[in-house]
Amino acid sequence: MKIIDLANKTLNQNSLKIGFLGQSGYILKKNNFTILIDPYLSDYIENPNGSNDQKMKRKFPPVINPSELTSINAVLCTHNHPDHMDPWTIEKINSSFKLYCSKTAFDTNPVDINLEQVVFLKWGKTIKLNSFYITPFPAAHYHKADNNGNPDCLSFVVKIDDITLFFWGDGIIYDGLINELIKFKFNIFFAPINGRDWFRENQGIIGNLNSRELAELCSRLNIKIVIPNHFDMFESNGEQSAHFINYLNQFAPNQKTKILTQGEIIEL
Repeated sequence: MKIIDLANKTLNQNSLKIGFLGQSGYILKKNNFTILIDPYLSDYIENPNGSNDQKMKRKFPPVINPSELTSINAVLCTHNHPDHMDPWTIEKINSSFKLYCSKTAFDTNPVDINLEQVVFLKWGKTIKLNSFYITPFPAAHYHKADNNGNPDCLSFVVKIDDITLFFWGDGIIYDGLINELIKFKFNIFFAPINGRDWFRENQGIIGNLNSRELAELCSRLNIKIVIPNHFDMFESNGEQSAHFINYLNQFAPNQKTKILTQGEIIEL
């Protein structure tokens, strides 16, 4: 199955399918209900008419043209960065959908859609989308909230039937996070590994947890499969997945993992 078919066609099977869009982007599909998470399907960041950030060029073309997306029900965005909340992708989706994000993310992103399409999320307040139960979880780009104490970056705990997923868009480990995550049994845990350092931060690139941190986190949590992300899109802000595998072998040798390629589909 091609990933565009996963997005647009009704599935008769009673299984959950997840397609990888690259970076931190995914399609979740069960039957005729389709969710996008953090889709970056344009060249907005490098384009002179977008962010015009020439150091952040895509390493591969978008796996889907967003104008070909005709059956999307919901778009979930973890935060305002355009590689997670891409205005050109969201504006070009060719179907009726709702955008779910924090109010801070929406107010600080240039996306231009009707406010009636937007649902603002709050930490810990679960929403039901068809058979999906989605709970926004605090994430931190060094800080969990904006200057007014409002939710900024989010992660998502997604439950469907007896399956529990975790989608960590951007962020680092903060005090109390592990104590909250340890309460769950995750079927799949999606998390970034591109890390952070002085050189990138000096260029204004805000980083994430690194390969070693995610591997050590796996040793403390109940995760069936960990899937690293946020390492494949940009040469200047990436990571080698082999480094993560090496750290897993050191800190969590029994942890199952899977490295997805762009356009790959998995089934649960």
